[in-house]
Amino acid sequence: MQVEFACPRPEYPRPDRQRGTREGVDWLNLNGPWQFRFDRYRVGIDENWFIPDEQEWREQIIVPFCWESLAAWGEGGAAGNENYYSTRVFYNPLEITKANHRAAARYEVGWYRRTIEIPDNPAWQGKRVILTIGAADFFTDCWCNGQHLGHHEGGYTPFEYDLTDTLGDPEPDGKRRAHVVLRVEDPVDNNEQPVGKQWRWYTTTSGIWQTVFLEPRSATYIRNFKIYTDIDAGTARFQINCEKPGQNCEVAVEIFPPNGEPSSTFKLDISDGVAEQAIKVNPLLLWNPNEPHLYKTILRLQNNGQTEDSVRTYFGMRKIDFAPGDPPDKPVALRLNGVARYLRGALHQSYYPEGVYTAGDVQTFINDIGYAKRVGFNFLRIHIKIDDPLLLYHADKMGMLLMADFPNFGEGGDTPLGRKRFEVMMREAIDRDFNHPSIFAWCTFNETWGFGGQVEFVDMIHPVNPKDRPKNKPLSSAVSAQGISAGASTAVLDAPKKEKEKLKNLSSHAWVQSMWELAKKLDPTRLIEDMSVVHWEHLDYFAHGDTDINSWHFYINDYYRAKEHIAKVVNQTFPGSNFNYVPGFAHKGQPLINSEYGGVGALDGDVDISWTFKFLTNELRRHGAISAYIFTELHDVEWEHNGFLNYDRTPKEFGYDPRIINESDTLPMDAPPISRVAPGQVLKVDIASSHFSSRPNRNISLRWRLDGLDTRGRIHQSISRGCVPIDFPHRRVAHALTVEVTMPEESMLCTLSVDACNLEGKIIARNFVQYFVSDHYPLIREATPRSLILRGNPGDWAAAEWSGGMGERDQERAEDCCYGTGHGFFEWVLPLNGADLSKARRLRILCEISSHRIDTPQTDDDIFPTTLHGYLNGIQIYNSIIRNHPHDSRGVLSYLRGGKGAYGYLEHGFAEGETLQQIARHVLDDHLHLRLVVPADALAQGGLTVYGAECGGYPISPTIIIEW
Repeated sequence: MQVEFACPRPEYPRPDRQRGTREGVDWLNLNGPWQFRFDRYRVGIDENWFIPDEQEWREQIIVPFCWESLAAWGEGGAAGNENYYSTRVFYNPLEITKANHRAAARYEVGWYRRTIEIPDNPAWQGKRVILTIGAADFFTDCWCNGQHLGHHEGGYTPFEYDLTDTLGDPEPDGKRRAHVVLRVEDPVDNNEQPVGKQWRWYTTTSGIWQTVFLEPRSATYIRNFKIYTDIDAGTARFQINCEKPGQNCEVAVEIFPPNGEPSSTFKLDISDGVAEQAIKVNPLLLWNPNEPHLYKTILRLQNNGQTEDSVRTYFGMRKIDFAPGDPPDKPVALRLNGVARYLRGALHQSYYPEGVYTAGDVQTFINDIGYAKRVGFNFLRIHIKIDDPLLLYHADKMGMLLMADFPNFGEGGDTPLGRKRFEVMMREAIDRDFNHPSIFAWCTFNETWGFGGQVEFVDMIHPVNPKDRPKNKPLSSAVSAQGISAGASTAVLDAPKKEKEKLKNLSSHAWVQSMWELAKKLDPTRLIEDMSVVHWEHLDYFAHGDTDINSWHFYINDYYRAKEHIAKVVNQTFPGSNFNYVPGFAHKGQPLINSEYGGVGALDGDVDISWTFKFLTNELRRHGAISAYIFTELHDVEWEHNGFLNYDRTPKEFGYDPRIINESDTLPMDAPPISRVAPGQVLKVDIASSHFSSRPNRNISLRWRLDGLDTRGRIHQSISRGCVPIDFPHRRVAHALTVEVTMPEESMLCTLSVDACNLEGKIIARNFVQYFVSDHYPLIREATPRSLILRGNPGDWAAAEWSGGMGERDQERAEDCCYGTGHGFFEWVLPLNGADLSKARRLRILCEISSHRIDTPQTDDDIFPTTLHGYLNGIQIYNSIIRNHPHDSRGVLSYLRGGKGAYGYLEHGFAEGETLQQIARHVLDDHLHLRLVVPADALAQGGLTVYGAECGGYPISPTIIIEW
């Protein structure tokens, strides 16, 4: 990702609170190069680094990127999936690795310096000159022209300095200049700071990480404002706080309807510095993900008709609540604008390889949101990060609902100071982001992050030398919450209770409850979740107290265990139940949502997520008691590889359209993603309807069809099919149909597809499961009236040689595939048993083959090609370039055997005419010798993987079909 050097992130950073409209005229963007120096020994204050002088500092940093990022040093273009942090911030850069960089000794203090020329035009004349820093982590001091202007604590919310009184008279050239110096300190021991996943999980963010800008402002100005929308009354109540208003001041509110009708202006009186009034909104157009209507608004603070301050903003008319379904005995539903809406979410870590916390380009926000919508998500959970206001702005514009987490303090940070800083941050974040219609919920705490139990699990991921561990931070005695929820050994979940003693966090109980109560007071318009939880965790407060959302997490990669687990949670959740609640609290009918789930956890490496996403989401959609889910996650981050997108935002391939299970309407099937069944077996499959689109669909029929692919590569269409009318009730989950199908009598990989269609034939919802019909491995030799079929099992090759090594024979037989790396060959010797090849009409070869890489990432644009030449009895009959060694849901037979979804491409070779006769003349021992080769002189030498009839994506072994 290339980052502009001159002025990265040039747009105004706060469209929800915008004064300037013309950069360089009525505001200045100060992003770009600043003089910079690290202060390892904290001598800068004593040595007066803040005093203006003519000597340039040697370093230069690019604002607004943290100093751990590549973009900060002009290297953002080199960032990618495997390159996402700078080593120049560490004391010993040559010793830094991906395993240790999150906790290695680094510079903690950085100084920024820049000389700014103040514009001399009517927009600035007679105005205060205000410097705003969108966010800097964590302690910031500012000097202008040698004068100290203040100290700020906090890493997520904006703060400002008034430069006016330091500017003095114009210089000889008539210009006013501000020599601005910023000192930012971010200790490695950041436990008592709100940090989110900076706490040894992902790369730390230190220094400035959001836009820095300068703007003129009157001494009398609009300090802040909140807009309370009421769709039932059709009003928007404006609460505008004004600084130093005179007796003749008022606020003019001009509202521009989203449909282009003329604007309306309303005059609000000011009392005790506050202008407050409910304004009738006309026309009333509601904000929702499908129609994100926004009312652009201009607030003008006027004194005797003269505008002192003008702020542009916007609002959306929407309402968030929950209520029992219709009829009342239906499960509680989350509602948007009074209507039940099934929320399909993804966890959004919002990290970026070039800038860590900061996207190099606003287009990345647009692309992330757009991609999420394209694959069926209608909301994102911004995970333990107070995010860039421009991401929130584009969510508002594009119609993406957001659940926003507050960042936790670090492990051991649950102290009076840590709590104070958390509360300040929460207050400031709610105040900053109150007016974004996209935010429908706040989550005050994620799991038990910061309350104990993280140290050992993080050490499993990123071991730290004991001498580097912060002092006075002892290890806890429990495995981390996130360790379980992010895919640590499932044995932890099943351990006896005596092995999972809970940490008594009694002092934290009341404080978490008090923060929930405070958040409800600060923002009564949204849902507030007290803690996003895993109900089996080791901490006593790893469950709910008072909350608007009853959530739980799980990470399970086995269909049957997941099915049982989800049913358990649903069955034990009912009003009065204390399941998932701390002692003294019980379920009061809040909506039940899964707020984190997945089959690939943090420790599982770079593997396919498409397989588990489908069956886990299918199981969640089968239960009407569940109102929402949040899949982990939208994009990979650093060492964590469970995203729909790679870290660099290139997409992964799924082998199916994720929307078939991740849209408003779907057909959940009560069946595993693949089952092994006997030939002729009769199966009954329950199909449900989950119909949550905005408008009801009526007169729906359910169609089903069973298709198959046999061991000879032949496609069998419509082995069984049917179509019947079904009930398709709106905004609920209901049984649709039990489909009965009879499996074919021969071995075959079958797909049972179902779809719901209306009278016009439009498909409303779809789904599928697969069946491997087999009661024995395909015969090595099979004769039919018109053909002879010879098969070679992958593990039974007669000869092989590979430059880079190959698999063990026992392993190959167990996995039903063989592989070699580099260049080389496999050869199978198949007996003809007297068959006269010279009388054959044609000969065909079928093989499922891929290249071979040692890792198993989900299929994406990172191809790994190889060259394939095929020979029969020394006669070449085939050559090709194979593009990859793919891993995704199409490797269905590999998954059935417990593999990771590897599969190959079905390659076809033919021999007839003279080529066939040549092969026949070279039959010397009544055998056919099938040799698959990666030549030593080939440019692409990616090895080979050869799949058998029970591995990969096709039920086909290396096969020769001789046709008579």
